[in-house]
Amino acid sequence: MSKGPKPFQVDLDPKTGIPCRYKDKQVRRLSDLRGFFSDNDFVEGLLGRGKNPIIYEVYEIPQIPSEGLFSLACTVLHPGKVGREYYFTKGHFHAKEPTSEVYVGLKGNGIILLQTRDGRVAPLPLKAGGVVYIPPRWAHRSINTGKGKMVFLAIYPSDAGHDYESIKRSGFARLLVERGSKPRLIKNPVGKGK
Repeated sequence: MSKGPKPFQVDLDPKTGIPCRYKDKQVRRLSDLRGFFSDNDFVEGLLGRGKNPIIYEVYEIPQIPSEGLFSLACTVLHPGKVGREYYFTKGHFHAKEPTSEVYVGLKGNGIILLQTRDGRVAPLPLKAGGVVYIPPRWAHRSINTGKGKMVFLAIYPSDAGHDYESIKRSGFARLLVERGSKPRLIKNPVGKGK
């Protein structure tokens, strides 16, 4: 008889989209994203004035890191901008690069920005009821372009791991900024890529 994980069921709160029974909660404030936004002076200015807003929260139902198991997480990405750049998640490659991930949009809308290590970029929209498939070897960052919270469910291999440092070092090749009251994808002056 196998002693592996047991089947489970969890409800998502209909108002918030957050799993009613989650195991881990992470809150990411602006100070946790130092070095990720393109305008570091703007970030440090806000923090120096005592402003440290919550950018996003992650509610996770992790599994033991093991091949064949999936973890679930619900991300709540708040609306707002740092300078002209919309609020986003740190973004990451998977530490175990040949792994995929699936995002299911629950509330709000935004862009999932994907990028390969050689700099190919693919911006994909995600809204409530939408699904984005993230193939192996693509970094991914969620960006909230709406006026309300962007909420999505992520399903990923429990042993995928997260490589945030590669993104912090070189950034994404493109930035999503507000221009003329609309989101515009522009070349990152310091990011690498095509």
